[in-house]
Amino acid sequence: MQRYFYRLVFSIIAGSFLLGATARQPEIVNYPKPDLEVDLSAFRRGGCNVDRDGNLNCEWESPVADLGCTTLSQPSDLLGGLNPKFPLAVCKQRSARSRPATGEYIYQTGGLLPTYYRYVVYKNGKFSLIKNEREFKNTFAPIESSQEALSYALAVKNLQAFYGQQINPDYEYFVDKIEDTRVQQNRDGYLINLYEKRIFGCGPHPTSVVNVLVTRDGNVREVSRKEVYKNPQEDFLCVD
Repeated sequence: MQRYFYRLVFSIIAGSFLLGATARQPEIVNYPKPDLEVDLSAFRRGGCNVDRDGNLNCEWESPVADLGCTTLSQPSDLLGGLNPKFPLAVCKQRSARSRPATGEYIYQTGGLLPTYYRYVVYKNGKFSLIKNEREFKNTFAPIESSQEALSYALAVKNLQAFYGQQINPDYEYFVDKIEDTRVQQNRDGYLINLYEKRIFGCGPHPTSVVNVLVTRDGNVREVSRKEVYKNPQEDFLCVD
């Protein structure tokens, strides 16, 4: 009986090593990250300073202070392809007691205490709030370049662009090929592969590739999505 037990343990350990050795290792295709930058000069002139965490700390008499943002933050430089190139900041609203009405925010994140995302833009000599996707489209459409399409999709959808991806030996992969974000123009607009990780709820927490189509008139539509990998160590993780 004891000999059988040791054989069983040995078989399990050997099987684990064999599984690790034969685990799927996808092909990784890297593309260069666009060299973009968002202009914040108007916010600095308006009494806001950017701290090391990317938050804009604005003086109480600043014209930005009355726009209803819980926090104002520096956007990703990947939003720098938007045209016109208005100075732009991310307006986050977070409250346990109240929330914006439906259609009065661009997207939300979070679990029990959601964060609602809008934008503050400086145009025509003043700061104004862009509350929803319709107002964003009125400000920045039409979409006329690949860089603008990338910036536009990232601004209105809670998705990420990934560059410089590498194999992580601790991850479990579900596909044979993973590509960095790139923009492909077609007759309907611009097709972009972006990424989304399932953050909230109980595990697993896989990362999916999400293909979106950005039309020239400023509509963003999800075309497909597929799970590409996960961290098995997060399989039993619960996030509120």
